[in-house]
Amino acid sequence: MTTYILRRLLVSLPVLFGILVAVFVITRVLPGDPCHALLGEKATKAACDAFATRYGFDQPIPVQFVRYLGQVLSGDLGTSIRFGIPVTQLLLERLPTTVELALVSLGIATFMGIRLGVASATHRNSRRDVATMIFANLGVSIPVFVLGLLFAFFFAIVLKGTPFALPPSGRYTAGVIPDEIAVSWGIDGLSGPLRVVVDFVSNMAIPNAILTLRPDHLVDAISHLVLPATALATIPMAVIARVTRSSLLDVLGTDYVRTARAKGLTEREVVRTHALRNALLPVVTVIGLSLGGLLSGAVLTETIFNFSGVGRTISEAITARDYVVVQGFTVIVSIGYVLVNLLTDISYAYLDPRVRMDS
Repeated sequence: MTTYILRRLLVSLPVLFGILVAVFVITRVLPGDPCHALLGEKATKAACDAFATRYGFDQPIPVQFVRYLGQVLSGDLGTSIRFGIPVTQLLLERLPTTVELALVSLGIATFMGIRLGVASATHRNSRRDVATMIFANLGVSIPVFVLGLLFAFFFAIVLKGTPFALPPSGRYTAGVIPDEIAVSWGIDGLSGPLRVVVDFVSNMAIPNAILTLRPDHLVDAISHLVLPATALATIPMAVIARVTRSSLLDVLGTDYVRTARAKGLTEREVVRTHALRNALLPVVTVIGLSLGGLLSGAVLTETIFNFSGVGRTISEAITARDYVVVQGFTVIVSIGYVLVNLLTDISYAYLDPRVRMDS
């Protein structure tokens, strides 16, 4: 297993390098430049020349890339042109929001998708099966920005003043400032990697409220997360439901399932104990790809619900030609994709004993 993991990580290095090269080149060949995007009417030739010299944009592209690659290898992702702060600090502020939203959305999509898929497969061609597949097709067909706006209108306006009303935007209610975990735990003097982990967790609303023992903050954080997480979960939930149904129908027709039925096991025991585990292999693949996509940032969802996450930050950085932010966030997202795919492959051996990996 260790050899397999190391080999996969080594194979991923050229992929990460290729992504870095592609993003670096694409950001340089796009029309426009960061000087005019940042300074606007004040972007005189002299000002832009000084701007290019300051950030090294007057150097040949290969020279710029080699210098940037050296920074990345040393752990420095550069400084944002637009905000004037290190990209690592910007990541520490924005990435936790996207990670929290992605994990909650994927949890909803996985739980509901598998249950709907199993119910559909075990009641094939019934009304439940047809209703589930219609629901799945609607989930794939409705764009997230349409569903998000409908959710916001219904729960924030139509149900306003009722116990079912939910906030339509933002991560917290105005005036609610989350506590710092380091201060609450008396470790505000902590530094180094552990401090980075503490700051990262403290920037996620739900873990922050739990670790600081603030139930009022927890309720507020969950209420603000329900609508965007549900809207973002609809498409992966529909895909998971359809893949689960298809895969489980194939497994239910195998010899060992028929043998289990012949032993006198109930249909529920057959499905849960024997069929579902082996049917989950393609489902795990879909879940892994969905998580990678969600971690890359849901631009529309974060924009509609006013979340300052990865997707919205990258979108704004592209518009502002903030090359450093685009490149830095892309590197982190690419690493996340690689790790998610690696965990997906490793999970195959656990779900299906017939899958063997080199030790």
